[in-house]
Amino acid sequence: MKKYLTVPIIATVVMALWVLKGLVFLPKAEADKPDIYGFAELPVLLDGRTQPIDSTARNAMRVIRHKSTALRKEGDKEKPYPAVEWLLEVAAKPELARSRPVFRIDNEEVKDHLGLAKDEKHFSVDEVAAEKNFQRLAKDSARIHAKQAELRTPFEKSIKGVADSLMIYQRLAKSFRPQHSTDFKQDLDEMTRIFPAGMAAVRAHETGAEHDEDEHQQFSRLLEVFIDPTIHEGDKSGVMFWPRTVPPVTGGDTEWKSMSASLFHSITNAAQTESEWKIEFNGAAQSYAAMLSAYAKDDAATFNAELAAYREHLEKNNLVGIAGKTGTEFGFNNFDPFYKCEILYVIAFLLACGSWLSLAKWPNQTAYYLVALAAVVHTAGLIFRMWLEGRPPVTNLYSAAVFVGWGAVILGLILERIYRDGIGNVVASSVGFVTLLVAHGLSLSGDTMEMLQAVLDTNFWLATHVVIITIGYSATFVAGFLAIVYVVRDFVSNKVAFDKVNRTGITKMIYGIVCFATLFSFVGTVLGGIWADQSWGRFWGWDPKENGALMIVIWNAAILHARWGGIIRERGIVAASIFGNVITAWSFFGTNMLGIGLHSYGFMDKAFAWLMVFVCSQIVIMTGGLMLGTLDNAGKAASQKDGAAAASPLPWLIVEGGVIVITAAGAIIYLLKAFGF
Repeated sequence: MKKYLTVPIIATVVMALWVLKGLVFLPKAEADKPDIYGFAELPVLLDGRTQPIDSTARNAMRVIRHKSTALRKEGDKEKPYPAVEWLLEVAAKPELARSRPVFRIDNEEVKDHLGLAKDEKHFSVDEVAAEKNFQRLAKDSARIHAKQAELRTPFEKSIKGVADSLMIYQRLAKSFRPQHSTDFKQDLDEMTRIFPAGMAAVRAHETGAEHDEDEHQQFSRLLEVFIDPTIHEGDKSGVMFWPRTVPPVTGGDTEWKSMSASLFHSITNAAQTESEWKIEFNGAAQSYAAMLSAYAKDDAATFNAELAAYREHLEKNNLVGIAGKTGTEFGFNNFDPFYKCEILYVIAFLLACGSWLSLAKWPNQTAYYLVALAAVVHTAGLIFRMWLEGRPPVTNLYSAAVFVGWGAVILGLILERIYRDGIGNVVASSVGFVTLLVAHGLSLSGDTMEMLQAVLDTNFWLATHVVIITIGYSATFVAGFLAIVYVVRDFVSNKVAFDKVNRTGITKMIYGIVCFATLFSFVGTVLGGIWADQSWGRFWGWDPKENGALMIVIWNAAILHARWGGIIRERGIVAASIFGNVITAWSFFGTNMLGIGLHSYGFMDKAFAWLMVFVCSQIVIMTGGLMLGTLDNAGKAASQKDGAAAASPLPWLIVEGGVIVITAAGAIIYLLKAFGF
């Protein structure tokens, strides 16, 4: 074996074992502890799809805390623990759950408004929803909801976020047990026992007949515990973070129900019999009641036994397939392939950049192997999501960001395989990491695998359109990042010698990728028009998203035509490709944030602020590249043998420097305004 391959192979094997460890060794509860991970695999219906309780808990935490784990205090420190364990506490140990510091608040004005410690970042429900605070939040939330999103101040946005987080907590608390029940199993058993006599007492009370008033009062109290006035809201799958926890049963309910709706259904059906008034609750409700009561008493044996009984209930009602799929999603959540890819991409990027400073081959070779390993994991993650969703890889902004990164990584690997100069590794790892980082930010809004509207979920042309046009997005970004590499290389080349890297080679890469991007973006746009004609009855409607897709096609075509016509040369194609990043980012994200059109996802202020940061950075890099070109041309002119005086680059430098200063100042002013300064 060649010496320069030894380190890359060893490093790749080590990282591959680290990746496989997360796939093979899933978390398991201790023998004498409640099997919280078995509970995490149980299915619920939320956002129109069945998902494990683990996904519900993680997504709630991402919204509330911006992390997939909860926090608890151990001494003076705050330590993370599984989100599903927090959800169990919310359902079974509400007093303990209310003390957990899981609400993240960063806005200093909001902390002052709610009387919270300014030096803290995480707060408990008891702190956030104290009596006065609850009243303030209810009043503020009603006012803010009536205001347009783009007109809200940073303070109002933060207040709304706190109010939404509190609402999520309250809904989750009512998803597994009646809100006013202190011991769900005890109340359920008591309702089963007293129901015949209670119904008789109620009917006697209504007619004025003689009855046992104690039984009447006790039955009335239990009815108040079990019947929730918000049951109809909770039984809508479209309501945020209000899962339906009771599955259908063979020969009975044909749909998933919320816990409150299931209890109400059992009570009303039993009340209408008027013969024996015998009540029978859904087996799932009984199992949840037993599990939560056991967990509240720290009775691990009973909890695990009831968990096994509930799994048998799912099997008897032909729900094994659903339970198996949610179990697989639980494994996917814990494997967390895209986070592992982020780590691999960062390591590969550092090695690839380091290879330019070293004559040794192993850093770049190691980077290539790690990028290839990350690409395999990235691909596996995409396939997993496609299987779980039963749909193509691009269904929303989150999945699009993941897919764009995957496409860029594959193109970068191909470039590296051809040129073997480290540039492909740098582009693949940087774009892969950045797109997954963007995807992570998008995941903080909740479930990333929500169900699509019917018009978006049943059309062949849509599936082919989004896949092909997203590959076009990937290629355009790759061309832009190659151009950035060109500028960076040109900047440092005065200080560091790069024997393996030359300007012409990078330009050829950019040109080839732009050709590829033009083809795929054009074909993808045409396919989108075909789908639109079938779904909406028109091929083209000048929707902002349609205009954005057309802008990418036109810009890439303009680069090629300008190059063919001699209008731009090497540095011109570089600058144009960098600006292609701006156009693609706006077409990809910006048009979705306008709040108008058929592709709008609503205004996202944080995402918009970071989009502007990205746009400004690209303009600054592009302008800097042009300035370097001016200096380079001036140097060449000064070195001519005829001794003629070279034209001074000062005027052009003043103009280009002015553009950079104005751009940077505009970016700073915008950011200060965006963040409330």
